[in-house]
Amino acid sequence: MQHIIRLFVLFVLVWNLLSSSAQAAPSAYDFVKPSRFTSVELSPSGKYLAYLMVETEKYCLDDDGQMVNLAKSSCGEDYKEYRSTHVVKIYDLQSSQIITSIPVPINFLIDWLEWASDDRILASLRSPQTVGRRARGYARGASRVVSFPRTGGNLTPLFTGRGSMVRENRYMSRISNLLPSDPNHIIMPAQKDAHLDLWKVNVLNGNAELVEAGVAKTLHWFTDSVGKPVLRFDCKDDRCETIYVFSKSKSGDWTRIKKLNRQPYESIDNIDFWPIGATGVPNQYYMISREDDTERRSIRIFDVSTNSYVRTVFEHPVYDVGGSIKDLQTGEYAGVWYIKDRLTYKLLDETQQKHIDGLNKYFKNSENVRMLGYTQDKSKLLIYVTAPNNAGEYYLYDMKAMRVERLFRRNSNLADRLSTKTDILKIPTRDGQSITAYHSYASGKSISQQPLLVMPHGGPERRDDYDFSEWPQYFASRGYQVLQVNFRGSSGYGRKFAQAGYGEWGGVMQNDLTDAVKHLQTSGKATPNSTCIVGYSYGGYAALYGGASTPELYRCIVSGGGVSDILADLKRTKVDAGADSYLFEYWEKSMGSLKTDKDKLKAVSPKNLADAFKAPVLLIHGEYDSVVNRTQSEDMAKALKRAGKQVEYIELKDEGHSNWEVETHILYLESIEAFLQKHLR
Repeated sequence: MQHIIRLFVLFVLVWNLLSSSAQAAPSAYDFVKPSRFTSVELSPSGKYLAYLMVETEKYCLDDDGQMVNLAKSSCGEDYKEYRSTHVVKIYDLQSSQIITSIPVPINFLIDWLEWASDDRILASLRSPQTVGRRARGYARGASRVVSFPRTGGNLTPLFTGRGSMVRENRYMSRISNLLPSDPNHIIMPAQKDAHLDLWKVNVLNGNAELVEAGVAKTLHWFTDSVGKPVLRFDCKDDRCETIYVFSKSKSGDWTRIKKLNRQPYESIDNIDFWPIGATGVPNQYYMISREDDTERRSIRIFDVSTNSYVRTVFEHPVYDVGGSIKDLQTGEYAGVWYIKDRLTYKLLDETQQKHIDGLNKYFKNSENVRMLGYTQDKSKLLIYVTAPNNAGEYYLYDMKAMRVERLFRRNSNLADRLSTKTDILKIPTRDGQSITAYHSYASGKSISQQPLLVMPHGGPERRDDYDFSEWPQYFASRGYQVLQVNFRGSSGYGRKFAQAGYGEWGGVMQNDLTDAVKHLQTSGKATPNSTCIVGYSYGGYAALYGGASTPELYRCIVSGGGVSDILADLKRTKVDAGADSYLFEYWEKSMGSLKTDKDKLKAVSPKNLADAFKAPVLLIHGEYDSVVNRTQSEDMAKALKRAGKQVEYIELKDEGHSNWEVETHILYLESIEAFLQKHLR
């Protein structure tokens, strides 16, 4: 009997070992590696798919940081880095076969694919900018649009025969209008003699003809459905913080109608006046707008001839409009999307809306169903489905048969390996308000047994949502519960909610974070001894200030690229951007005035509060961070050491604030994980 018992115990031990091995959490590389399938596009007829297949591995690099073919060269592991190669694939949906495969040359990448017609594909071909090891040399980046037949064959670079223009344009891969009614031509902007002009380009032979000339600081063009230029966007200065908008009169003159400010680091399509399509009424166009002190980004109709809004088409009572949907046949406005917690659509076509509602129900109203494109006859729809525990899947939906077919998983390394769950929480605040937070944790295990990581987002005028995000899911997959809070000052909830954070660094924004942490701790899901705050950029500041102002709440602190001395950061912005720049004006609104708020800003700068820290601190910063200078973390480390506190500092070599190499991204996650394992046992 004892022999049988020993065998049974051995069997259980071996079974547990095998089970734990099979369920090992995905690695940091699995989370941050480029997705294997991307840029999936449905042809206009719905017969074909174009997509990119991405292979990522370590390559030897030359002195300019360019990949060297491993078959021709070898080097030590210390001289290898992760890089990707691309292959364009054309898939026949009727025969279920790949009919075309086009390898992209080494050291070139494809940024996007687009069908010009069922027989012709457009691609943005890019040579990335690279830096050689030990700064021995570098390769300047560039991009071009090329076209090629569906069946493969020679690539046709656009702007054929205009060699001087090609040399003048390092980056030439934007399209202003695909001209759905003319599949052989597109409208593109391109520099000529230092002006961004508008061109009509033949996608079959690459020939281009001038449509409209721009000026020295032209940034963007908007055209009507047939490619006629309607609006021109010009930068006021080299920094392009202020944008002038011009409309074309009947006489052909361009008249300035708008002056717009762009928030720091925002893409141009997030400004307060963005055209999206024609209405069918002469001179009237759909706009995404947040002008005239309106509370939320909405869809409005604007008349360029009268320089005024006609009416509001769609405005949500709570959430900002995120973007618009266009009709593939006409290029005109077809609907709107916004982020509640998940992605939400409001379409003009009631039948399409019913299909989207049905798809959401099919995916149990727990995933984000994105419309990527549909056929010209609107019989098939390409969708992309994500969730906090789903890194992304492409599906083809047959609208007539109401049948869903999965095509690809974007990241096969994570497929079915994220055993996590995310809850949407409504957090009561100390002043009687309510904020939204997302609470992720490993399923199948008691929440209270999982250490808590509070992860405030950057910005601060950004937001989190109910969707896949590498950093929170990386830690949730390792048995940590993760709390992401849309504190006041976040974007997406209207102007008042965002502006409630102005001048509130260390104030209401921090209070909202603190209230969310206490909400979980008082509900028994976490304790101060099992709670750490981990933030990046503004989140890094919030982590540091949390460690100083509420040291009783946290066992450890992690700040990546965070501000520690607000006055020093504002002074640097004033010098670099200029006292009269919109960048400096914005950050003074966000942080506080250099003239009138000095004492307040000193009081909420973590560097000045080093004595208040109790928990150990990890600081991580990019060597060449141009958004938050690395001295912010260096000075914080010095202050903590002088105060006799426990602090570690990691500098990310040759990196900026974002857009890191794969190795750096892995180092960031694994360094934090090692720090947490040391302090959150």
